[in-house]
Amino acid sequence: MATPISRDSRVPVLGLVLLATPTSLSANTTTTVIPGLARDLGISAAEATWAATAFGWGTVVGAVLTATLLRIRSERSAVLVNAVLVLFGTVLVVLAPQLGVLLGGRAAQAMGGSGLIIVAISVAGTTRRTGAITAGVGLVGAFGPLAGAALSGVSWRLPLSLSLIALLAVPVILSRVSADRGSGAQHVDVIGIGLVAGLVSALVFIPRFPVPALVAAAVAVVLLGLHIRRHPDGFVPRAVLRSRVFLVLTVTICALSTSYFVSLYLVPRLLESEWSASRIGTTILITLAAGSVASLLFTRYTTHLSPSVVRTVITGAGLLAPVLLLSTSSPSVDAAATALAVFAGTAGLAWYATKVGKEVPDMHRVTAVNLFTLSYQLGGAFGPALVTIMM
Repeated sequence: MATPISRDSRVPVLGLVLLATPTSLSANTTTTVIPGLARDLGISAAEATWAATAFGWGTVVGAVLTATLLRIRSERSAVLVNAVLVLFGTVLVVLAPQLGVLLGGRAAQAMGGSGLIIVAISVAGTTRRTGAITAGVGLVGAFGPLAGAALSGVSWRLPLSLSLIALLAVPVILSRVSADRGSGAQHVDVIGIGLVAGLVSALVFIPRFPVPALVAAAVAVVLLGLHIRRHPDGFVPRAVLRSRVFLVLTVTICALSTSYFVSLYLVPRLLESEWSASRIGTTILITLAAGSVASLLFTRYTTHLSPSVVRTVITGAGLLAPVLLLSTSSPSVDAAATALAVFAGTAGLAWYATKVGKEVPDMHRVTAVNLFTLSYQLGGAFGPALVTIMM
């Protein structure tokens, strides 16, 4: 079924997959490069995990930035800006002499990579094409831990630079996406954008700094609510928030995404006392690949299933994954939980993205999809931070 967010269905789906997937590959390498990173920079492993938090923060801020660009500029502008961010961030990562510079580089990489994922999903157009992108993100990301373990033998900076691969798709994408300005080109809601960026930033840091982050998030929610009342067609349109479908699906995808990233970062830590790094990397690769391929096949045939069946399968897998993680210490069960989590997260992102604009006026459907994708990215920031607390 075609979705109204599609502007140019002629964009090659393989190009969109290449544009979106390297970010997940680079992100997931963090799970196995932290020890080498910590040794080289002379910091503790706990301090080194800030590289994951910085990346998570960058993904949600990048989502806000790209949602703004798509609304006030054009798809082409969004691609160019995010490509520059990926390139700039990678240069910082390669040259970083200390943790602060590295964190800046990882945040810039994540901002750009997150934006490229949003652009890819925004122009995909159908559940099948979106499913290919999200399954690709999960499948390529599955190689992250193994790539991190293998490439760290050369330098831990190398696996953290894999976001750069996305730039290979940029020329093809630029030749196909629209250069027309968005419908909100004349109305830039700077205050709304700032409040959303502040809110998601506060939410990201809740696991690390609970009290101040919660206070900041509460203040941002109040101010954002007041702002939406005064500016109902701003960055977060009131019409979108009034949609029950939008609210339910954004909360659902954030929960599924959080579960996926908790599994991704927690399972290697649970297995490291029993297995070697290469065995862990191989196991995670197999389980993430299995979940991603299952997601790809599932989303290709959702049109032949009733919506209730699709919802039941996705939410059932999403609920079962954390239950398995919490109820047993078996390595094989932990691996199975990871497969279920990636399936639920990627299939949910693909299928719900074509449904989230329901009951939303046509002029706000692109915004609804972008905010929905932002909610998925927020789960990607929550996951690593929660694992830091749990361990």
